[in-house]
Amino acid sequence: MDYLMDKYLFERLPFDTDPETRKIWGQRALHMVQVFDWICKYQDPSQIYENHTSFLFGELLFFLLAALTFVHAWRIGTRHVLVWFGILIHALNVENLCYWIPDMDNFWQAQGILTFFGARAPLYILIGIYHMFDYTAFVLASRLHLPWWAYGPAVGLGAVMLDMPYDIMGIKLVWWTWHDTDPNIYDRMNWVPWNSYYFHASFACSFTWLLLGSRHLLVAKEYDWKKLPREILCVFIAGTGAFWLGTIQFALLYHPLHDIFKVHSEYTTTFFLAFYAIIVFLADRQNKNPAARTGNKYWFDELACAIAIEYLFFMIAVIVSDPLNIISEGLHQPIGPCNETQKVQTPTGLVLQKQKYFCLEDYDEKYIDFHCVPGGVPKAQEPGEPLEWYAVCGTDYDNRAEYITIIWGICFLFSLIWYQVAARSGETPVDPVKIYKRKKVAEKSTENSKKLESSPLLSPTMFKNLYPSPPLKPSTPIKSTPTFVAPITTARRPAVATIHTDTPSRNLRKRTAISYKEQI
Repeated sequence: MDYLMDKYLFERLPFDTDPETRKIWGQRALHMVQVFDWICKYQDPSQIYENHTSFLFGELLFFLLAALTFVHAWRIGTRHVLVWFGILIHALNVENLCYWIPDMDNFWQAQGILTFFGARAPLYILIGIYHMFDYTAFVLASRLHLPWWAYGPAVGLGAVMLDMPYDIMGIKLVWWTWHDTDPNIYDRMNWVPWNSYYFHASFACSFTWLLLGSRHLLVAKEYDWKKLPREILCVFIAGTGAFWLGTIQFALLYHPLHDIFKVHSEYTTTFFLAFYAIIVFLADRQNKNPAARTGNKYWFDELACAIAIEYLFFMIAVIVSDPLNIISEGLHQPIGPCNETQKVQTPTGLVLQKQKYFCLEDYDEKYIDFHCVPGGVPKAQEPGEPLEWYAVCGTDYDNRAEYITIIWGICFLFSLIWYQVAARSGETPVDPVKIYKRKKVAEKSTENSKKLESSPLLSPTMFKNLYPSPPLKPSTPIKSTPTFVAPITTARRPAVATIHTDTPSRNLRKRTAISYKEQI
């Protein structure tokens, strides 16, 4: 930094600076660079393509899917656009709280093209994952026309159906890494914690419930642009409160059974999702709303296209991907002493334990190893200091056929469910919009109004008052014969016997001539 400041700044100044001033300016410039680097870190796409090809394609995929969701929201109307931005608020809130709360800091994302908040949140997470899962499920579940208490669980189940292939393939392709010993994510299936599905279902449901509740209290059924601040407040409440309401749902079922009675997370997640499914099933069976059975002729819209693209991507990726050649360099669980532990506070009041650092001699994350790292294991730059930024390597499939079976199976089965929801239920409900009409003044059709429109701006009376004419002298009366009286300025006509008009001959008639005589 000192070299850059000396070459490109201080040498171009019209005045000299002493070494102490240069040092202070250099430190401030370095601090600003660090701040901006924490906010947003850039990675060369060519380097990502070289080391982590599937992740680069995954980023571009979810950018495309997020764009499709936004196009749909823009096409439908303002309230759907607000929902889209409310989900963005939800994503920012959840991701940052997970990074800042030590008890929940248990995963590390791979470095994307743009990664935010201290290289923790790739852009495709903030604008991509949440919109594809939550917005798509929110809109398609609305076609079922369920009551509010079943609408939320329907959105939660829809988010899980979109998340499951992503979770299974994403961890195998090292799109992120998990904490090795965190008790809340220790129970897994295909290296995916069972609580990941619990998380997506409960948080998407909470967002929906809070949005519906706030709209019920603050705005009317029809959209009124004059109440746009209230509409924004509704999505803000849903975006910021979904995390906390979702945590309450964890505290009601998962934490008591898992933390106190040591029940496996597989069972708690299965019961939780089954409870959601029963709620949706009962509400749909008793649904007497005729709009829920009309069908949707134009069901293949932007969202249906997005679902098809996502499922096809993972169905192809499980066949052609080669995780053995993956190199993911970035932030992971810090490597340090194996005997140092950290407390995990749970909502039930119990305090659990986890290892604070990643232990190179004893770890159980079989989807990664260090075969691609020179020397076999990463080494800290300074002895005794934890190593946070290092490279991990992907591992080959133990049984690729098993992965093909589960990915192709869930994509096919979930596609059938989405077809029933999107095409065989109803159309997407759109709230009516309140229209304000301009008031029109009725035009009068009387003769006075017509004369007023055709008259000059000043009336004759006003004109005479403003511009009075000079007094007139009395004129001499004109005497004429008893036959006719005319003013002196009247033009004279020649005295002839008859005057003929220029009308056709059948209408010709003679008029008696009038002789004018003046007498002075």
